[in-house]
Amino acid sequence: MPGKTFDELIAADEPIEPTDEMPDEYRNTLIRQIAQHAHSEIIGMQPEGNWITRAPSLHRKAILLAKVQDEAGHGLYLYGAAETLGMDRAEMLDRLHTGRQKYSSIFTYPTLTWADVGAIGWLVD
Repeated sequence: MPGKTFDELIAADEPIEPTDEMPDEYRNTLIRQIAQHAHSEIIGMQPEGNWITRAPSLHRKAILLAKVQDEAGHGLYLYGAAETLGMDRAEMLDRLHTGRQKYSSIFTYPTLTWADVGAIGWLVD
């Protein structure tokens, strides 16, 4: 960011890098949003993962297993992105476990049928 302030970079539609100076409130909001998304990816694997053994065919089991693996990877990428902004992964997980950070509320509802799994995959993911 040589020579330009954060506001000047924004006004010029230039990229902001994680190591650039930025207002604390902006950085903290980014971290909160990225952490919520990461938590949702990881928590969202659980209802889908519960259906791997109950999927109606071997083909659908393989598809669902790949989807669950993708979600894990997305979560890890997002945790890594938050770390580039200066947030510790263990701290993010502690905040999740103590209720100071959240995940998408759709994952608190049970997936009672194979159709529920499909609906979540279609509408949420």
